[in-house]
Amino acid sequence: MLNRSALQEAFFRQLHGGDAGAVFGLLVVRALRLRELELLFGHALVESLADAVEARLQALLRPDDEVVRIGECDFAVLLPRLRERNHAALAASKVARGLHGMLDVGGRPIRANFAVGTATWPADAESFETLCLHADQACAAAATGRDRFALFSGTGRSRLVEYGELHAAIAGNQLRLHLQSIHDIASGDLVGFEALSRWDNPRLGPVPPAKFVGLAEQTGLIGELTRWTLNASLRHCAQWLSTHPRATVSVNVSPLAFVDQPLVDQVASALEIWEVPPRALTVEVTENAFVEDAPAIADALRTLHGMGVGVAIDDFGTGYSSFSYLKRFPVSELKIDIDFVADIVRDERSARLSASMVELAHALGAVAVAEGVENPETLERLRELGCDQAQGYLFGRPVPAEEAVAALGAAPKELVPP
Repeated sequence: MLNRSALQEAFFRQLHGGDAGAVFGLLVVRALRLRELELLFGHALVESLADAVEARLQALLRPDDEVVRIGECDFAVLLPRLRERNHAALAASKVARGLHGMLDVGGRPIRANFAVGTATWPADAESFETLCLHADQACAAAATGRDRFALFSGTGRSRLVEYGELHAAIAGNQLRLHLQSIHDIASGDLVGFEALSRWDNPRLGPVPPAKFVGLAEQTGLIGELTRWTLNASLRHCAQWLSTHPRATVSVNVSPLAFVDQPLVDQVASALEIWEVPPRALTVEVTENAFVEDAPAIADALRTLHGMGVGVAIDDFGTGYSSFSYLKRFPVSELKIDIDFVADIVRDERSARLSASMVELAHALGAVAVAEGVENPETLERLRELGCDQAQGYLFGRPVPAEEAVAALGAAPKELVPP
C-alpha cells in the first residue's frame, strides 16, 4: 500500500511523463462515522473493511489510476491523463455508486457510508499540496450532500462548518433547543417532548443537525454537545414539572457519547443540578448502538435504567442489528421509524410491519411510539393497530423550547394524563 509521500511521487511522475496540457484528478474517498463502526463492529473488522474498500476501488478504476491509503479507511486516488475536468466528477460519481450498498468484509455483509471529493490540476490548484487540500474540502462537502460525491468549487470552503465555530457555539451557549410534542394516541393528550438541538451559524445560517452532530462526532466534541443538550433539556423540563409532573423529555444520544465521555455521570449531574427526577428523562439511541453488544453502551444503559431513566430505541426497524439485543438491554420505548409509519394507510405491508413492532413493544412491556405522523388518517390507523404514542407534524412542528414551555404553562393540568 502506498503512503502520502508515494502519492506525491506518483503525481509528479505522471505529470512529467504525460502529455502537455493533460488534466489530472485527485479523489479523496472517506468512510463516514468510522469511529462508530469501530465501536459497533470492532477494530479488526474495520481493518478488513479498508481492505475490501481498496479491492472495490481497484475494480472500479482504470488500470493506470493509483489508489493510495492515507488513513484508517481513507483513500486518495490519482487520476492521470483525463480529457477534461468533468471526467474527474464522473469518476467520483462512479466510485460513490460503486461503494453504495453492502460490502463483503471477511464473509460478513457490512454497509458503510462514504464521501468522495475530487479536485483537478491545473484548474483547481497550482501545487500538489493545494490539490490535496481542495480534494479534501470537496470530500467534506460531499459528506453532507445527497449524492455523497462532489467536485471542488472555489466557494466550497466558505460553506464548510469549522471545528472552531462549533466549539465556540457550544461553549458560548449559542445553540438553541427546540421541542417536538409527543401525544397519547387514545386520548390525544400531551405526554412529553423530544429535545432537538438547533444551530444558527452567523456565517452559514441554519446548520442541519446531521452536519454539526457529525462534525462533533468526528472531532471529539460529542461529549460537550451531549452535555449542553442534556442540561438545556432538563432546565426546561424542570420548568414544566410543577404544573405537568408526568410530562417527560427525550434526548437523543450518539453511541460515541457512551464511550468517549462518562455519559452516566453527565446524566446524574444534570438531573441533580436541575432537580429533575430520573423518570422524567428518556435517553434515545438508535438500534445500531446495540450491534456487537458494545460493553460500554450496555453498562451505561443498564445503569441509567437502574436510576429510573427511560431508554428508547429510535428509528426502530432501520438498523443493522438483530432482535437478540432486546432481551439483553433495558427498553422502555420502541420508536417506529417514519419510513414505516408514512405508508401504513396505503401499503398493507407497512401496516403489518408496524403492527408487529407494536406487538413486540408490548410483549417487552415497552411503549410503542410512532414517528412522523402527518395526517389524521395515519393517526387513526395507528390507533387501530394499538400504538400507544405518536409525534409528527400533525401535532405540530418543533418549536423553540421557550415557546413550548410558555404554552404548556398556560395549559390545564389535565392536558397530561395522570
